[in-house]
Formats: sequence, structure tokens, C-alpha cells
Amino acid sequence: MKTITINGVDYKVKYTIRALFLMEQITGKPFQIKTLLDNYLFFYCMILANNMDKEKILDWNDFLDALDSDKELMKQLTDIQIEEQKKNELLADDKDKEGKDSKKKN
Repeated sequence: MKTITINGVDYKVKYTIRALFLMEQITGKPFQIKTLLDNYLFFYCMILANNMDKEKILDWNDFLDALDSDKELMKQLTDIQIEEQKKNELLADDKDKEGKDSKKKN
């Protein structure tokens, strides 16, 4: 699991089902990323979902302020999301191959 630092606090960041659910709860619609706001909200949800044990929850405005003041932070979040998507694609490809292999054997 990756971590990022916002305002001197380390936060775990991971693409999880809980983050997807939070995104749907916040937006009130099925999960999809179509806009810049959706993208930022999803990053925020990945932080919230993986840091429920924190004494103080990261405030949305503090999150946006941190992104405005530290351009590297957005790059880190984007890199984490891209890395997770690549992993998911590899896993999906492996499952597709397994399904095709088992059909060939029958």
C-alpha cells in the first residue's frame, strides 16, 4: 500500500472497493470518472477509505488546499491510480486466459 503526506500527516492510498462505495455515496450516482471533479473526488475517497483509523479525518478543503500548494501530490496520486489500473488489467487478462485454457481442455 502506498502512502502520501498531506500537511505533515501520512495517509495510506489504495484503490479499494470501499473507495468506490464512498465515491458513489458522495456523488449519489454509479461509479464513473468523467470529469476533473470526479477524479479529485475519487482520490479523496481513496484516502478516506484507507485511513478510517485516523483521529482526524482529512477535510475536503484541506485536501484541495494541499493539492494546490504541492503539485507533486497530484502526480503521486495519479501514479498510484495508474499503477493500480495496470495491476487490475493484468489480473483480468490472467483470468481471461484461464477461462480460455479450461475451455480448450473440455
